[in-house]
Amino acid sequence: MRPFIYKLEISGLVQGVGFRPLVFNLAQNLKLKGEVFNDTKGVVIFLSCDEDKLELFLKFLKTNLPALARIDHIHISTQKAEQAYIDFAITKSKQNLKTGAMLSDFALCEACKKEFYDPKNPRYHYPFITCTHCGVRFSIIKKLPYDRQNTSMAKFKMCEFCQSEFKNPANRRFHAQPISCPQCAIEVHLKDNAGRVLASNEKAFKQSAKFLKQGKVLAIKGMGGFHLVCDALNEKAVKLLRERKHRPFKPLALMCKDMQMALKLAFITPKEEELLNSILKPIVLLKAKKMPAQIAFDTDKIGIMLAYTPFHLLLFEYFSNPIVATSANISSESIIYSEKALLEKLNGVFDYYLDYEREIINASDDSIACVFDDEFMFLRTSRGINPCYIELDENFKNETALALGAELKNQFVIAFDKKLLISPYIGDLKSLDTKERFETLLGFFRKSYDLNFTHIISDKHPHFSLNQDYKEAFKVQHHYAHACAVLFEHGFYTQKLLVFAFDGTGYGDDAHIWGGEVFQASLKEYERLAHFNEFKLINADITHIQNLALSLIFKYGLEQEAYHFLATMDAKKQANLKKIYTQSKLYTSSLGRIIDAFGSVIFSKEKLDYEAQIGLLMEKYYDFSLNYSYNFEFKNNQICVKNAFLQALKDDQKHACTGFLNALATCIIKLSKLYKKKLHLDENLPVLLCGGVFQNTTLLNLLKNRGLNFKTGLKFPVNDSSIALGQMVHYLKNDPAFKCF
Repeated sequence: MRPFIYKLEISGLVQGVGFRPLVFNLAQNLKLKGEVFNDTKGVVIFLSCDEDKLELFLKFLKTNLPALARIDHIHISTQKAEQAYIDFAITKSKQNLKTGAMLSDFALCEACKKEFYDPKNPRYHYPFITCTHCGVRFSIIKKLPYDRQNTSMAKFKMCEFCQSEFKNPANRRFHAQPISCPQCAIEVHLKDNAGRVLASNEKAFKQSAKFLKQGKVLAIKGMGGFHLVCDALNEKAVKLLRERKHRPFKPLALMCKDMQMALKLAFITPKEEELLNSILKPIVLLKAKKMPAQIAFDTDKIGIMLAYTPFHLLLFEYFSNPIVATSANISSESIIYSEKALLEKLNGVFDYYLDYEREIINASDDSIACVFDDEFMFLRTSRGINPCYIELDENFKNETALALGAELKNQFVIAFDKKLLISPYIGDLKSLDTKERFETLLGFFRKSYDLNFTHIISDKHPHFSLNQDYKEAFKVQHHYAHACAVLFEHGFYTQKLLVFAFDGTGYGDDAHIWGGEVFQASLKEYERLAHFNEFKLINADITHIQNLALSLIFKYGLEQEAYHFLATMDAKKQANLKKIYTQSKLYTSSLGRIIDAFGSVIFSKEKLDYEAQIGLLMEKYYDFSLNYSYNFEFKNNQICVKNAFLQALKDDQKHACTGFLNALATCIIKLSKLYKKKLHLDENLPVLLCGGVFQNTTLLNLLKNRGLNFKTGLKFPVNDSSIALGQMVHYLKNDPAFKCF
């Protein structure tokens, strides 16, 4: 009689992360018999044991997961054994791996880092040391299944030493597809801007460090693309990089070797240190302790990431300062990841470039995050995070669909096989280059998973660039998509909540530009309850924020009160702009545009130098010790800023910024109480805050300190990057009879 065995079907991130070797070693230690293999959904384990041993095995499994693994679900059943197991083995996959998850690229793990610095280790100072717990994945994959021959590692033949580790289930490099060592090395070359090789391998890093000390600008190939790099403490070098890249004012991110270096530049809390040192190693926005010259002009925050590859660590062996590490790209275009494009597009921006022979197949940007209320808050999700796979439960339909996302900060979302796939950050689709990246990445996923979309979900804006290519898409209002993303993140699948959706631009249901909205919303439906007073836009160019200030002055009849502000403008130009204003049919309720209008007055700025500049300035000049606030009036379900704007025309920068943000916090709190009572909403339910305005952690802290019960986007960016997620979960939440077309 054949014995009964336990079958464990495990889904989640369990392939290519060292999960099967963990299972093998646990089974060996517990003297269990059976097998483990990959299948279509994840990993399957057969165990020949009693119930006590099964529970012990599960306990050890859940508490000893590899760094990159994640268990979403374990289904346990019993069945008769097809064979009598005599030992425990990792057996051949029984699947079509075309449904497997493609993991992102991850920072160097501590075990590899220790070996990198060990002179006795065969991979000492080897710039591509890796294992199943870290390193590249998404950036090198060409197609599924994720095997070496299907990656850009295919041309690098493993030496005997690497093969012995690759084939050993007890080794953490078991089936680690990108492994190599100095015996089968990936070559590194330092080249001039004509492509001539100046030095190779470790000598290339030494010479690169010399050039950095001389104030040169280098392009350095990272995991998912090139960075433009210079000595962050050399003011002339940073200024030169800014001039060449035509980036005069936007803050620059820094890379530090380690925490010791980072602590010289920033105040770092334990939670921020945890984020900096995590396997994700994103750029983390920190309170500056010492701001190097030319790094950031409008903020007291500094963006720092720690060196996340052995490639970077080897450079820091010969260079002792932090480096500027900004994406190598033309403004508004996507990150450059090939040598050919680098030489074609940025020749003249860098002096030399440090390249390696392994090809980058899929580009990725550095992820960006901060810490709010002792929780990680992600502002851009790419390297280390996306592509991201989320299993869906019975609350959502099982469809094969595509959500296109937003025009700016684009990411798309694919639904298939009862899960969501969230793409890496793509960028602003107004650029042809970025749109091509969108199509290339989408095509890659479609081909990889053999997908045919039955439904397309899109933004309502008639001029959204992708709507020309997907004309029959189901349209979802922009700010409602914001709301749905936060509802989904926090598990509010059925409840109706009060939502504040504050951002820069989104096409409204009335064909006006929204952006200062108060909704009652669930994943199925929404109602617009209130909004900021609409005002006319003089033209569609929202970077000219002086025109936004003029619009508010004209709307509220404040020309006499704004005499000093208007005196700085040419009288003829002012008269022409007033004519355009009178004839304009562009209306907006956008709080983002109102903030920019205030910023023009407060900081005497005619034009934005970069997106969100005024928000950063307001945070910089906000004074928590100042008991001062403006007042936003509320009448007929509209929020009016007339009196606040009038006061801002008179105040200094500190009072104006403090007064504005305090008034905004008060407005949100008052409206929360008003509408919760009016709509008979559960007092214990939070309000939701979504849209780019709520990236402002000063505002979030004000609301938290004043006791508002709220939720905002943390895991998924609160900005436009999560529009696709909101679009998709709204569609999947609707009844089966719901029609898109």
